[in-house]
Amino acid sequence: MATGVKITMFLFLAFSSAVAQNVRESKVEEFHVGVVLDLGTTVGKVANTSISIAVEDFYAVHPNYTTRLILHVRDSMSDDVQAAYAGKFHPHL
Repeated sequence: MATGVKITMFLFLAFSSAVAQNVRESKVEEFHVGVVLDLGTTVGKVANTSISIAVEDFYAVHPNYTTRLILHVRDSMSDDVQAAYAGKFHPHL
């Protein structure tokens, strides 16, 4: 019986090691998304929080997804020109 337990443990450890190695080797692809909000208003603050929570919840439910959204939030400062400027000169665009 001790031999059976040893073989079972060996197979379990080998399988766990293979799974862990596959997880480490899977490449995460980042997808950068610009979010321009008026953070000086309640609506802008609520939208910022809601978007962040939605992304976190999505990846909590789908941990196997290798594409990750990276949010880059910029404040428009209640100005349309500032909003256009914030989106146009982002380093990842």
